[in-house]
Amino acid sequence: MSDLIEELIISPEVPLTDEEINLLSLVDEKEQEIVELLQKLVQIESMNLSADVFVDKTEIFDFAKEFMEKAGCKTEYYKAPFPSGKKEEFYYNLIASLGGKAKGKTLQYNGHLDIVPYNSENWDKDTPPLSGVIKEEKLYGRGSIDMKAGVACQMFAMKLLKESGKQFNGKLQMWFTPDEETHGAYGSKFMPKNHLKVVNADATIISEPRVSKPLQSPSIGIGEKGPHWFKFTFHGVAGHGSWPKKKSNAINKTVRFIEKAQKKLKIPKTKPPITRKQSVKMLKERIGTSGLKEFRKFVPEKLPLDKDKRTIKNMYRTTYSFNQIKAGIKTNVIPDTCELEVDFRAMPGLKSQELVDAIVKYCSRLGYKIEVPERFHNIQSQKSKFKDEPVDVTMSIITIGEGSATDPNSQFGKILRQSFEAIYEVSPIYSFATGFSDGGNMREAGMKDIFIIGPGGSRAHNANEYADISTLKDITKFYLLVAYRYLK
Repeated sequence: MSDLIEELIISPEVPLTDEEINLLSLVDEKEQEIVELLQKLVQIESMNLSADVFVDKTEIFDFAKEFMEKAGCKTEYYKAPFPSGKKEEFYYNLIASLGGKAKGKTLQYNGHLDIVPYNSENWDKDTPPLSGVIKEEKLYGRGSIDMKAGVACQMFAMKLLKESGKQFNGKLQMWFTPDEETHGAYGSKFMPKNHLKVVNADATIISEPRVSKPLQSPSIGIGEKGPHWFKFTFHGVAGHGSWPKKKSNAINKTVRFIEKAQKKLKIPKTKPPITRKQSVKMLKERIGTSGLKEFRKFVPEKLPLDKDKRTIKNMYRTTYSFNQIKAGIKTNVIPDTCELEVDFRAMPGLKSQELVDAIVKYCSRLGYKIEVPERFHNIQSQKSKFKDEPVDVTMSIITIGEGSATDPNSQFGKILRQSFEAIYEVSPIYSFATGFSDGGNMREAGMKDIFIIGPGGSRAHNANEYADISTLKDITKFYLLVAYRYLK
């Protein structure tokens, strides 16, 4: 898989025709309306708390449905039932489509409408999280860049294609998902499992943000790591706080697990789809040697308490982050359990069992007996040392997804590259994401030709998140041109 970029077939440039220039001029005329659409999307609350807590998102889906219908699209809802058993609790997936004059291929736009939670107190007073306030060419709000900006641009590209009256074959459709932020159980996992024919398009463009500063134009995402979110429940012995238990305090056991991981947790290495050498080569082609030097010197905006150095090593290896911990009932009571939630991001090629084996070996080094989920083999069970010992750690699954990547050399990949060069007038840079998108579930379901490219912004999942307004026009032109060329 690491040879994907190395073997990239350079296709001849395809300059814009007069007809295409005419089509894309509609975006210039409607630029302000794209911004206004994004504002309206940001102002609608669509929070996703967790996979097991239902939050009604009907308002934003109804808004999107009404907009697409007014734009001339056919729309259809698909309900994903929430496991509470209540009839009124379900999540929508929305499909909006435009049919061509004759049979042909199907191109699919895709975006999620859910947003992560926020703490209003951490946001500036003049840019509250649901405001959509515009300041210095930035549109602020939770979900503005992740990913309502991309969604707005794709919605408008479909609207303009319909308004243009341009003829095409096949079908252009947009799939709105409800829960990408919690790994898509009711969206990108549900639809391929229950309605594969509906979403199994010939090609899909996901409009997640892909502009990395100091670059001004986006990269083309070909894949991503696989989220393996595990909960570890550490078991200990309760007691009075005045009589400490160093080894059997559940918090102490958890802290030791965290502290020793950097040196003792050995995760198998796999070759990344894009190597560091390949990334540097593409950057050099885009911005030249002098530009590359400036890129390396660039220091991103940091918060005062952020003491971590910028590193790109995480792009090329499996990572983990200790992100939630819960323990204790009272200040003077030693806890007998402690829950730790860990976010592993697995590179393509690393199987889930291999990751679990690495975790079990690590626990063995610490002297902890671990119980793993039934779907996995526990290599520790073969060791007599732990046979009669009580369980120190119980491991459970929050969510699992394999790492994946798309071959950019496909027919659609070539059209994507040529369209990018026509709009941005530079060579594309292909990227591999450390975070998850709905594309991971799509590839796992066997869907092909899935690429990720979207507008620019910053502070996703952080206070004062914003979308760069200056990037909306060109990415909308890109979506429109790709659709026109692919379906023509």
